[in-house]
Amino acid sequence: MTADNYFHLDPIGKVQILKNARSRRIRLRVKADGKVQVSMPLLASEQKALDFVKSKVDWILRQQQDIKAGLTIFSPSSCFKTKFHELKIIPVERNRVSGMVGKGIIQINIPTNTSHEHPEIQQFIRNALIQVMRQEGKTFLPARTAELARLHKFDFENVFVKHVKSRWGSCSSTNNINFNLHLMRLPERLIDYVILHELAHTVEKNHGPGFWKLLEKVCPGARKLDKELNQFHVDIY
Repeated sequence: MTADNYFHLDPIGKVQILKNARSRRIRLRVKADGKVQVSMPLLASEQKALDFVKSKVDWILRQQQDIKAGLTIFSPSSCFKTKFHELKIIPVERNRVSGMVGKGIIQINIPTNTSHEHPEIQQFIRNALIQVMRQEGKTFLPARTAELARLHKFDFENVFVKHVKSRWGSCSSTNNINFNLHLMRLPERLIDYVILHELAHTVEKNHGPGFWKLLEKVCPGARKLDKELNQFHVDIY
């Protein structure tokens, strides 16, 4: 059984503390999104965990900087696909950046006299991708969730698609399911894994043995898929 708490610690930001009955010592990691996560034994004090984090601040900041430096720079040669669209960056003889979506293409037109690496152009591209993924998610995810729920006899309330920076999905105590719009750029097997993961939480509210037993039943190879999911970043495309 695990219990989660969150703290804000300058200058590294939010720290998630997980008390785990199977933990034998305090473990620290910086997740792919730059958030700090600490796993600790149930009987250890949270203050001890925070003191441990404080002692590692310099290392954490270096890890976060490395992650930030890894942000994608979209270029005309980039190969980026959502579930239903593909990004195309086209240099054009115009004075401003523009975009259009249609026939499975997200087309971004950039002036030939402006570098595609310019921060404002990169932000324009990211905003366009987010808008497309949001629309795709709102169309696809509720329907796919209902389909998998019927297949495996799960009950849920509502599906919401949001732009968050820390989780692929979550399930509330009332069985409302939230999905990250960035799911729309993952392989289909991982989209289904996240959906089934959250559907399993409608029955098992924690990540205890009962949860993993149920998830493995409806999604064989769940542990392997969970590790594969960790290779993808929410903010780094």
